[in-house]
Parts: sequence; structure tokens; C-alpha cells
Amino acid sequence: MKARRGSGGSRASAGSSGRFSLRAVALALLLACAAPAAFAQATLLDSARSAVRSGEYSVALGALRAVPRGDSAWYAAQRLMARTLLLTGKYDDAERVARAATAQPGGAGVLTTLGEVLRDRGRLAEAESAWVRASREAPDSLVALTHIGELYAGRGDQDGARRIFDHFIDVYNTRHDALTSEELAAVAVACHYLGRDNPQLFKDALKAYDEAIAKDEDNLDARIALGELFTEKYNGPDAQTTLEAVLEINPSHPRALVAAAARADADNAGGTDSLVAHALAVNPEYLPARLALARQLLDLERFDDAQREADRALRTDPASRKALAVLASIAFVRGDTPEYATLRARNAALNPRDGAFLAEVSEAVSRVRRYAEAAELARQAITADPKYWLAYSRLGMNLLRRGDIAAGKRMLDSAFAGDPFDARVKNTLDLLDTFANYDTTATAHATVMIEKDESALLSVYVGTLVDSAFATFAKRYAYVPPERLRIEVYRSHADFSVRTVGVVGLAASGVSFGTTLAFDSPAAADIGAFNWGSTVWHEVAHTFTLGLTGNRVPRWFSEGLSVYEEHKARAGWGASPSFGWLDAFRLGKLVPASRLNDGFMRPAYPQQVPYSYLQAAMVCELIAAEWGEPALVQMLREYADGKNTEQVFASVLKSSLRQFDQRFDAHVRQHFGVALAALADSLPADVQRLSPDALVALSRSKPGNLRVQLAAGVLLARAGRTGDAVSALERARALFPEFSDADGPLPLLAQLYESMGRIPDAIAVRRAQVLGGEADLDGQLQLVRLALLAHDTATVIETLDRTMYVNPMALDRHQMLAAFAAARGDWAIAVRERRALVAMTPVDLAGAWYDLAWAEYKSGARASAKRSVLRALEEAPNFRSAQELLLTLVEAAP
Repeated sequence: MKARRGSGGSRASAGSSGRFSLRAVALALLLACAAPAAFAQATLLDSARSAVRSGEYSVALGALRAVPRGDSAWYAAQRLMARTLLLTGKYDDAERVARAATAQPGGAGVLTTLGEVLRDRGRLAEAESAWVRASREAPDSLVALTHIGELYAGRGDQDGARRIFDHFIDVYNTRHDALTSEELAAVAVACHYLGRDNPQLFKDALKAYDEAIAKDEDNLDARIALGELFTEKYNGPDAQTTLEAVLEINPSHPRALVAAAARADADNAGGTDSLVAHALAVNPEYLPARLALARQLLDLERFDDAQREADRALRTDPASRKALAVLASIAFVRGDTPEYATLRARNAALNPRDGAFLAEVSEAVSRVRRYAEAAELARQAITADPKYWLAYSRLGMNLLRRGDIAAGKRMLDSAFAGDPFDARVKNTLDLLDTFANYDTTATAHATVMIEKDESALLSVYVGTLVDSAFATFAKRYAYVPPERLRIEVYRSHADFSVRTVGVVGLAASGVSFGTTLAFDSPAAADIGAFNWGSTVWHEVAHTFTLGLTGNRVPRWFSEGLSVYEEHKARAGWGASPSFGWLDAFRLGKLVPASRLNDGFMRPAYPQQVPYSYLQAAMVCELIAAEWGEPALVQMLREYADGKNTEQVFASVLKSSLRQFDQRFDAHVRQHFGVALAALADSLPADVQRLSPDALVALSRSKPGNLRVQLAAGVLLARAGRTGDAVSALERARALFPEFSDADGPLPLLAQLYESMGRIPDAIAVRRAQVLGGEADLDGQLQLVRLALLAHDTATVIETLDRTMYVNPMALDRHQMLAAFAAARGDWAIAVRERRALVAMTPVDLAGAWYDLAWAEYKSGARASAKRSVLRALEEAPNFRSAQELLLTLVEAAP
């Protein structure tokens, strides 16, 4: 993203006076030349404006200070100087400059800026006084009026705010052509506010911002406000384009940086940390940036750090309702009821009808997965301000997460009626409209919703899988959810993403909101291959860990336990160690075990999230191995009691977090010691140019270098040196046995073994490959093929069964598995596969029903067999074998 240029770009940032720029040199020449005074001052002001626009604030301030008092440009210079000082966090200096200017007879043009400085310090009465004067005396009186209107709205006087903002409609209609860019932006602010009563005015706000930008492309504030409006409506692409254009011009604009971070967060994209950090580097006291950092830390459940940042923001602006809302969110999540009540009362003194305050707390609570409480807070927000449409959206989304579809839809309908431009609401309502295309089936513990086209097939597997997981976890965690599970299976990953976050683009295949779960169908081609069976198991595990703790379990621990349960459920399920993961550990790119939430919530690089899943599972496996599996359950119970991670580790494991970090690090180094050493050495730069003999010599001389062995194996195989390639790949496999990725030694080694006729060795390698790659369908099919050659029926059945949890859509594999299972007398699998074949409506449907009836008969399920054989006879009344089976069943009936 171009916005990142600010952290390492070529332009000077605030305080970087030690660096030269062309503009600084030009300014020095200007100050030294003997040009006429009026021309010089005008040029200085233009130079300062250009410097501010590009983020060279020190250069701009130098030019502005050079404009002498009494010059015609002096008041404009003072206004720009105060705004620049405000932008860079020099609030006292900004106030001093603004007050000095407004004390002069011609200083009315700086009154609005003085009010902005006072507002940002929480001195609202003084700010209002300045704006009232400006509205009567200043050339930017319309801007001052918008600030007064915002003050009225901010203290709950919506009628007063509406009267002020209504005036702007008349201004626009009567004075449109004469309005300046700043005034058009003020009209946009008014229309944005009035949109709460008439949502069509949101479009007028958009139009007014566009006109403001067209009239003055240097009006970066209008561009940023437009980007913020797009983000508010979840229009990520337009928000990104708009804000990137601003940051291309000024990569150090604090407001633009925070707006870009908000856009990235709304789109579930990365980079928010660096954007907020850059804003704070320019202005360490910039309240929106400080609060953005506090929210990030709250997401990470680093409550003390979040509290510190929000407290600092409130010191900057003691009247900030947004700062109070963040502090209230922290108190609520921590369970500090007295502090939450104090903060809520303090906010109510500023605005007794503040729906935004409660909606902010609701959002924060939902982000730590406490959806029932989030819904109740959203209800309170609606009560406080019935026209705060975002609160209806918050309530609707959280009701949907709780599985209350009808009530959730009603709230979203209300949100859409009040604001039809919220993309997240519209997307979700469109998705809910498709629910008529889904079938609903019941299992012992769940209600399952699957699209009609694949419901019959997937229901064969999902119900058994969910009920099996339920029984396993109910026993392990001694906990039973208070209500039936709701399972939603989506054929389109885009639909799953909308169900989860309201917009497309979520990089996940499953989600658990507690007793409501959603995940991708194996037919969701837009996500790629994944193991949907392990995904189901993973998400049902979340139901138990969330429920047992009252949704207070930290994300890292819940995710770690879910992957841990995948590993226990079936060999080969769940994340497995990869070359990339181990190299990241070796290079110190994995976060300490005690800060694993950072790896999930604020990844520093794209692969950190999947790496964190494995790391969290390994933490759970270490705890189970050294403290016993009951320790994991006890940790959940301690979280349920409101303890934090430090307290839980001390209580259950008798370990500090620092000690545990050291223990985990030592555990990984001990377990993967050989592989870590094998990754330490680099690959010679000229390896691709080496002759086969030289490659053999290199691989033999460096038997402990994994990179060398892999490269030599590939290149030697390509050169036809099969035996030497096998030797290199065998060495690579010995160095890192768990390395089963497609670019690892196993796939090629299996191919070479097969070419040499070493079928048992090829089977062993393919089996290792499959056990290390839960979604490796190609590896699974290759193993089936080899097992067929070796007449290894057990491996054929076991591996074909694995393929069904990656892609169960192939008719021939169901037929093969059913036949092999029946031949071995495994009637449970045979019945399941025959049911799957019936669900796929083959050409010979009568035969499919008969085969199912026969398998059910052999399994002892005679009532089911009778129903199935009757279905066969409905399709083909003269089907002799079916008639004979029916006769057998009738004669055997008691």
C-alpha cells in the first residue's frame, strides 16, 4: 500500500530538520533574495502551503514565521501556522499563535482555527465562543457553523444541530457557484449529519465533497473526509483509492494515516499498526491515532497497555467522548463494573443521549467474541439514540451471530431503512434472502443448513461429524452448550465471508460464534483446497472452549485448543510444521508464546496467522504433555473466573509467562534441533549451474544442509541421476521428517521410488506426505493408486475415506470406497458411501437405492434397508434383485 511510504519514504517528516529538500533550499534562496516585499511574502505563503500539503511541516513553519506582522499575508500565515502546529501536536504553540492573531483588529479569519485548537484540548465552551464569533465575523463563517452544529450534536441536542445544518441546504442552493472549496466541504459535513433523517442526503454529501475537491485539489481535508465517508459505508475500494491518493501527496498526514488504518481494519487487511505508528510519529498526541492504538491493544487483550493509551488520549482532550468510550470498553471487557459505570456517567454528563458511546462499547465487546453482551449494549444504544442507525446494524449482526436469524434480520431491515448505503448491512440482507435456497436438517445436537444442491450429499457426513465432535468435547471439557448448535454451510466463500464480517475477502474457511457456526462447503472453489472435515471439528471445539469460559478465553488459546483437537481427532488433520514455519522460528519472526494474540490479530507478515495456529497448538500440546490434559481444562475454568493469562499460568502451571516462553522455546529447539541446524546454512548461489557430478559431491559434503539436499535432489532427478537424487532426498527427509509440503522432498521422492519399482517405499513416503498435508488431495489420490497396485486394501479404504473430507464430489471415489468397504465387511463405511451415491442421483438411481438397501441389510439396519429397497422398486418396479431383498426382509420381520 502506498501509504506505507511515510515510514520510510524520501520526504521529510515532522521534526526531520536535519535533512535537506529542494523546497527547503528554495526557501533559503527566497529569504536571501532582494525581491519586493509584497511579492516575497506572497511567495512565502505559497511555499508554506505547498510544504504543508506535502507533509514538510518544519519547512512550512519556517516560511510562515518569516512573514512579518503587518503584511497583507500575515493573517493567512498565522491561520496556516496554527493549523500546522495543531496538525503536528504542538497544541500550546498553536493556541498562542491563534490567540495572538485573533487579538488583532483583522484577526477574525483565525477564530475558526482557534476554536479547532480549543476543541482538540477539550475546552468546548471556549471553542464554541470562538466559533460563534467566527460565524458572525470570519470569512470562513460556514466552517465555523459546521463546528457549532457538531458541538450541538455531540451534546445530544439533535434538534439544535438539525436547525444549523438545514441552513446549509439553502446556502448550497442559493450560493452554489460562489462557494469555496472549504465551504463546499462544510456543506458535505452538514449533509452527512442530516443523512440520519434523510439517507438520500448521504449522496449529497458525496457530491459536495467531490465538488470541493474539484474546486481545489489541494483541499486534502475534503479528500480525507470523503475517504472516511466511504469507510463508514464499508466501501473499501473507493476509500482505499481516495486515501492512497492523499498519502501519495502527503505521506505524513496524521488524519489520512489514521483514516487509512481504519479502512484497512474495516477490510480485514494488514498494515494498520504501521499507519497508526506513523501518525503518532508526526503527532504523538493525535487523539484518533492514540485511540486507534488503544483499540488495537484491546483486540489483543493487552488491557493494561490499552488503558495507558486511552488515558493518554483523554489527557489530551478531557472532553473526548470517543476516549471515554474506549476506556469504557476496556473496563467492560475486564469486568470492572464500577469503573464502567463511572465512565458511562461521565459521558452522559457530556451527552445524555449518546448512542455512539454505547455502540463503540458494543463493537469492542463483540470483537472479543462476547456477542450476547454486545447485542444488549447495541439495544441500549438504540434506546439512547433511536436514529443512530449503526446501532441497529450492531444489534442485527450480533443477533445473527447468536443464531436469532429472524430478530437479526428485523434489526438489519431497520438499519437499511435508515441508512441504505451501509454495504455491510446490504450484503448481509442480500445473503439472508438466499436462505430460502437452503435445506435444514437435524442431528442429535445440531440444526444444519446447507444449500439445496449439495445438502443431500454433505448431510451424510456433517451430521455424524458434528455429533461425534459434540460427544468428544462434552466428555473432555465436562460442559454441554445450553442450546442446540446451528451449523451453516456455504457453497460460496464470498457468502461465508459476508455471513462472518459483512463484506467479502475474509481469509478463513470457518467461524464459530459460540453455538452458531459457519464454514465453507468443500465446493467453495473460490477458496482453494481445504479440509472441511477438520474445519468442522475445529469450529465445534470453539463452541465448547468459548462456552465453558463465557466467551472469555483468549483467542490464541481457543485457536490453539481447536488445532490441538484436530490433531487428536485424526492423524494428519490440523496444521503441521512447514519449512516456512521453522525458518520463521529460527529467524525470530514468531511472537513469544505469551503474546500469541499478536500473531493472530496484528500479523507482521502474511503467513504469521497460519504460523500462529500451529504455534498455539504446540503450546497446548506442551502443556498437555508436561502438566497433563486436565490442566488445559482448568485453564479454561480460570479464564471463566475472569483471570488474565498471566494469572492463569501462575495458578495452573505455576509458571510466569517469561518462564513459559523460555520453556516453549527450549521445547521447539529440542524437538526440531536437527531441522533448525539444517536450515542454518545457505544454498550456494551457483547451484543451478553445477554439473551432476558436482551436485553429488556438494550434497555428500554437506549432509546437514537441508537446502542443499533439496536442490540437489531436484536437479539430479531432472538430469536423470535417479539414484543420486534419491540419496539427496532421503537425507533431506531425515533432516526434517515433518516437511511434507509440495516443495519438500516427499512428493518427488515417492515418484522416484515408484519409477525404480520400489512400491512399498513409495507408499510409505506418500503416506507421510498425506499425514502432513490434510488438504493434499493429489497426494491422497496418488497413495490410493499405489495401494491398489500393492493390493493394500486397508490403505485404499483409509485414504479414500480421507479424500471425502477434502472433496466428496467425485462419484467414482464413492463407488470405489463403498465396494472396498463392503468387501472387507466394513458396513458402516459402506452404508455411508451408498447413501452418498444416492444423494448424487446417478443414472442408475434404482441400482443405487438397492446397493444402499443391501449395505443396510448387512449392517443390521433392517428397517432402513426396507425403506431403501422400496425406493429402488419405486424407480424400477420389476427390479428382481430388489424384489428378492424385500421378500427376505419381510420374511425376517418378527
